[in-house]
Amino acid sequence: MELWFSETFGDIRTAWRVKEVLYHARSKYQDILILDTVPFGRMLVLDGCVMTTERDECAYHEMLVHPALLAHARPQEVCVVGGGDGGTVREVLKHPTVKRVVLAEIDEEVIAVSRQYLPSLASALGDPRVEIVVGDGARYLADHPREFDVVLSDSTDPVGPGAALFGDAYFQSARNALREGGVFVTQCKSLWADADSVRDSAARLSRYFSTVLPYVAAVPTYPTGSWSFLLATQGVDARCTAAADRQALICETTRYYTPAHQSAAFAVPAFHAGA
Repeated sequence: MELWFSETFGDIRTAWRVKEVLYHARSKYQDILILDTVPFGRMLVLDGCVMTTERDECAYHEMLVHPALLAHARPQEVCVVGGGDGGTVREVLKHPTVKRVVLAEIDEEVIAVSRQYLPSLASALGDPRVEIVVGDGARYLADHPREFDVVLSDSTDPVGPGAALFGDAYFQSARNALREGGVFVTQCKSLWADADSVRDSAARLSRYFSTVLPYVAAVPTYPTGSWSFLLATQGVDARCTAAADRQALICETTRYYTPAHQSAAFAVPAFHAGA
């Protein structure tokens, strides 16, 4: 008998054939599942939703990180909220200007499980530049004003423990946690399946940042295969403000991000751009 895992996202259902269930337990906050799938390798699932896989994680993590860090002249201190699998931290550390990365993750079991079953993502968590804070990421930002050059919100969708990371209080805390010239990015669901939610988040961010830009990446295991992000600054246009020397260095190891993405990823569909 074949084993399949399926995810239901509203009126959309996607399924993947599974070789083996490697781990399944309930943490204090959520259901955690690690699968070894046929098409995408090992897969992290939280509360029934695919978070990342070995095969396509590059698209999500590289696109969450590099447009923002390359828009900053010299990012040195970065805060990652969520992201316990470690993929975002790994990409941040590819930037030689970075001296310190704080990972603020509410569920320490996600970190532990990722270290055991997803070492290609989590191996960078042992880097001496990384400070792991287990607790409420929103509260952490609120308690650390003007401390970071870049804040990356690597959250689950706005349900369960991730709900607070899409509200006004959190966006304001993110703005206050940034130094002058700082950049904030959040993942923000699918334009095809939940465009209204993306517009709502963009409108909320616009209360605290003068420039809010949506952009997209192709992530096959996410609903619709296309995922969006919001990049917010106080006037910096990330589409034309890439640090060329760092960009060339980063692109030596990326599997998804290319120099063209720094502008092309911001070309969102007409139905969203004209809304």
